[in-house]
Amino acid sequence: PASDQEAMISGMVDKLSARLAASPRDAEGWLRLIRSQMVLNQPDKAKDALTAALKEFATDAAVTGQITALATELGLTQNQTP
Repeated sequence: PASDQEAMISGMVDKLSARLAASPRDAEGWLRLIRSQMVLNQPDKAKDALTAALKEFATDAAVTGQITALATELGLTQNQTP
């Protein structure tokens, strides 16, 4: 059933999020997490992941470029802090 499939996907996304919290230097993981959260209609979580990913890779222009490009593709903007 669709509800079982959605629960399974949500569980996988939660595991990915937990893994990134423990080992944040995984650019591909952050890209998957952001995309997955948008697919699951969780834009607030996707924005939080975007902010965390950009912070983690702030000194790596190539990776921040990939993350920013994905955010633009998905219509996300980074959380703004004063």
